[in-house]
Amino acid sequence: MLKVFFDMGKNQYMTQKEARTYDQRPFRTMLVRKYIEYHVNRGFKITKEGRKALMEFLATDIARTDPMRPLTAYFDPDAYKLKVLKKSA
Repeated sequence: MLKVFFDMGKNQYMTQKEARTYDQRPFRTMLVRKYIEYHVNRGFKITKEGRKALMEFLATDIARTDPMRPLTAYFDPDAYKLKVLKKSA
């Protein structure tokens, strides 16, 4: 969602009407984190912090260093009927 604002440009605003076409959950998060700001009679606009956050996200490698390691403890392999891989000695 932040990329949508970035692609609009620094001085472009997204109207409330256009904003309603998107999932609203990212809007609240971006407003709380000050990645976007709202201007009365203009709409939503990306901030300097928002541009910085997007650049950091794009520059961050999110690939796992060892994909054979177990998934997070919050992920239940039994619930998804996945086989648990055992490390060989």
